[in-house]
Amino acid sequence: YRALVIGGNGNGAAGFGIGKALSPNESIIKACKHCKRNVFYIDRYLGSGLSYDLAGKHNSCKVALRAVSPDYGLHGHPLICEILKYAGISDASSKSHGNRNPYNVVYATFKALMTHESLEEIAMKRGVKLLNLQRARRLGV
Repeated sequence: YRALVIGGNGNGAAGFGIGKALSPNESIIKACKHCKRNVFYIDRYLGSGLSYDLAGKHNSCKVALRAVSPDYGLHGHPLICEILKYAGISDASSKSHGNRNPYNVVYATFKALMTHESLEEIAMKRGVKLLNLQRARRLGV
């Protein structure tokens, strides 16, 4: 038997685990242990969404996560929406192409989420200072 477990705290941390055993209960226990060790931290834009579109690929499964406006909700593949909900992302749209095997979809989704960077990290990489637009208008920049 093989079990796939997805978990998260709903506040920027999520993970997944896969367990194999001779009985279903043992495989679920193994998957839960692996899920607790395999936690990823995700930076969220405005506490609920993505700052830009993401893409991930595992085998022949391609996953696209789209950034949407606030209060849009989660739309798209149900498994991807569950992963995003556990990660604390409540505003995104998702699309999966190719092989939609649940294991491949989970791997591809987490690969996409790992490429996400916050606006501060992007500004540091580019060597520029991040400035709020309202503050820039007040300062006359």
